[in-house]
Amino acid sequence: MIFSFEGFKNLINLTFNNLTYFLKIIIASLFILIFCSSWKLNASKIEKGYEALSIYDYFKARKIFYQHASSKNAYSHYGLALIYYRNNNPFYNLDSASKYAALCYNYYKIKPEPKTFFQFKIDSLSIPQLIDSIAKKYLQEIKSENSVAKLNSFLKQNYLASKKFIAEAIRLRDELDYNETLNVNNSTQTIEFVITHPQSSLIANALTLIDKQILLESTSKNSENSYINFIKKNPKNLFLNSAYEKLFSLYKSNSDLHGLKFFVRSYPSAPQLVEAWKLLFSLSVKSFSANELEKFLIEHPDFPFKNSILKELQLNNLTLYPYQKNDNFGFIDTSGILVIPTDYDAVTNFSDGLSLVTKNDSVFYINKENNNLFNQFFVDAYNFNNGKAAVKQNNKWHFINRQGEIVSGFFDEINELSDNVYTFKLNNKYGALNNYGQISIEPKFEELGNFKNGFAYYRYGDKYGFVSKDGYVHNAEFNWISDFDTDGIAIVKNNNAFGLINSSGKLILEPKFDQVLRASNSVFIVIKNNLYGFFDAKGCFISDVVYNYFKEKPVEYYTNGKFFKLIKKDEQTIIDANGRVSIDLKKHDEISFANNGLIKVKIKNKFGFLNQKLSLIIPNKYGYASDFEDEIALVKLNDKFLMITTDGKEIFNSVSEIKKISRHYFITEGDSQQLINNKGEVVISNISNIQLVSKNLLIITTNNNTIKLIRD
Repeated sequence: MIFSFEGFKNLINLTFNNLTYFLKIIIASLFILIFCSSWKLNASKIEKGYEALSIYDYFKARKIFYQHASSKNAYSHYGLALIYYRNNNPFYNLDSASKYAALCYNYYKIKPEPKTFFQFKIDSLSIPQLIDSIAKKYLQEIKSENSVAKLNSFLKQNYLASKKFIAEAIRLRDELDYNETLNVNNSTQTIEFVITHPQSSLIANALTLIDKQILLESTSKNSENSYINFIKKNPKNLFLNSAYEKLFSLYKSNSDLHGLKFFVRSYPSAPQLVEAWKLLFSLSVKSFSANELEKFLIEHPDFPFKNSILKELQLNNLTLYPYQKNDNFGFIDTSGILVIPTDYDAVTNFSDGLSLVTKNDSVFYINKENNNLFNQFFVDAYNFNNGKAAVKQNNKWHFINRQGEIVSGFFDEINELSDNVYTFKLNNKYGALNNYGQISIEPKFEELGNFKNGFAYYRYGDKYGFVSKDGYVHNAEFNWISDFDTDGIAIVKNNNAFGLINSSGKLILEPKFDQVLRASNSVFIVIKNNLYGFFDAKGCFISDVVYNYFKEKPVEYYTNGKFFKLIKKDEQTIIDANGRVSIDLKKHDEISFANNGLIKVKIKNKFGFLNQKLSLIIPNKYGYASDFEDEIALVKLNDKFLMITTDGKEIFNSVSEIKKISRHYFITEGDSQQLINNKGEVVISNISNIQLVSKNLLIITTNNNTIKLIRD
C-alpha cells in the first residue's frame, strides 16, 4: 500500500483532534465532579451552620455562614440575618440583620430553590417574613428616638419590608419634618417641605399652613397697603377672607369713610361687603335729613339696601324687650309699654333689627314695627348675623340676606352659630361655615361638634379627633373627646380611661383615670378607684389621688378654683393651690370655702359660719344655709326661710322659700310672689310673673297687669 505525505498528515490531524475531544470531555467531567463535590461539601457545611444555630451555638453558626457569604449563597445570608435579628446573642444588630436579609432575598430571587435545614425552612415565604420581622423590631426600637436620620436609615436598610412598615416610617419621618417646619414657621421652609415630601399625608395641612404664613408674612406691618397688596397678589389664598376682615377692621376702627368707599367698590365678593355698606351708611348719614339721604344715594347709586336698611336704621334707636304673658310672647319698650302684642308662641331678642318669631308651627322674621319683613315662612331658622341668616325650607337649609334673597347653596343641616362658626351636613358629611355662611372647612367628617374656644371634635368611624377653625385637623385617635376650654385643654378618653390634651395635640395627662372633671382656672378633678385628687393643667398635681370621692357632689363642692377640699374618712381639709393647708377642721361634718370672709360649716345636720380665724361667728342652728354672696346668705330656721347678713342679723323672713334672682334682688316662691332687695325691703308685692331679661334687668308683672322694669 502506498501512503502519500498528505494522507499521513491528515491521519495525524484526525487522531490529534479525536484525542483533544476526548480530553475535553474528561476535563469537563472532572470539573463537574469537583463542583458537585464542592457544592455538596458547601451544602453540608451550611447545614452544619443551621445545626449549630438550632442549638444556639451562634459563634459556630456565624463562622460557617460567613465562610460562604462571599459565594452569593442565599441560605448563608438567611442564617446571618437570623443571628443578627435575635437579641439573645452578642451579635444582635438590626442594621446587619436588614443588610443580610436583603442580600438573601436578592440571591434567592436569582436561583429560587426552597430548602429546609433542620427546622429552618428557607423559601419565597419565609424570607419576606424574616424581612418584616426585622423591620418591625427595627421600627419599634427607633420610634421613641424621634430621629429623622434614624428613620431615613430604616427606610434605606428595610426597603424590601411590607408597605405598612414603610408607610409608618415615612409618616413618622414626615411628622418630625413637619413639626420642625412648624417650629421654624416660615413659608419658605414649608414650601420646601411640600417639595421634598410630595406624597406625605401632611401635604394638605402644609399647603394650608403656607397660605396662612404668606398672609402673616405679607401683612406683618398690619397696614392698609400690606392687606391691599396681599389681596391683589393672592386672589386664591385660603385666607383671603382673613385679609378682607383685617382690612375692613382697620377701616372700621378708624371710621375711615374713604377706606370704606374703596372697600365696597373694590371687593364686591368680600364677606364683609354688607357690613361695610351698613357702616358706610351709618357714618355718612347722621341726622337722617332729606339732604343727607339724597346726597348719600347720589354718591352711592349701587347701595344695596336703599329701602329696607334706611327704615331699619331709623328703628335702631328703639329698644324692645321680649315679654311673656301666660304662654305667649310679645315686646315691651323701656317704659314697660306693650309695643308688639303677645301673639307669638316664641320670640328671640332683636338681632340686626329683626326678631325670629314662632306662630302656629311657622317661623318668620319681624321688624320692630311687627311686620313680616320678607313675607316668608320657614320650617326653622336662626337669628341674623352679619346680614345673613340660616333658614330651612322644603327640608333643605340655606342662607338669606336682609332682603330675604337666597345667597348660598343648599345643605342637609346647619347648626346654630357657635364661636362664630356654623357646622353643616351635606351628603352625609359634616363641615364648617364661617359667620358669613361661607364654607371654611369642607364636608369630610362623619360627625362634627359645635366649635368652642376655637376647636370642635370630629369623628371618623369610632374614633374622635379635633379640628381648629383654621382647618388644622388632629388625628382621630381617641374613643371620646370633650370641648376645649378657654385654656385650650380638652378631656380625652381611650380604653375606658380619661386624660387631658392641649390644643397642640400634646397629652398633658395620660389617659389612666376613671374620670376627669373640669373645675376652673385650668384645674381638674381626677378620679381613680373612687379616690380623687387635683391636677393643674399647667403640668403638676396639686394633691395626691387618695381622697374619698362622692359622685353625687357637684364640682363646686370640691373646689372654688382657688382652694381645694380634701376628704379622707370623716375628716375634711382645705388647701391652697400650692398645697398648703388653709383650714384643717376635724370636728365638723362638712366645711365650705370662704365667701364674703365667712366659712359655712355643718355639725350634726346644722349649719353655721366661722370667720377666717376659725372662730364661730354665726351658731350652727340652721337646717339649711347657702354660702354668703354679696353679703347675704339664705338660711332656713325651723319652718321659716330667712335672709341674714354677715353678722348673723336677720333682715327678712318668709314662710315661702326665698330665691336669689340677681345681684341685689330676691323673690319669695309661692302663690303671690314678692320682690325683696338686699336690704330686706319688699320692693314689689302681688307679683304674677318675673322675667330675667339679662343679669341686670328684670321685667315684673303684677296681679293687676302692671308692667315694671327693674334694673339691677
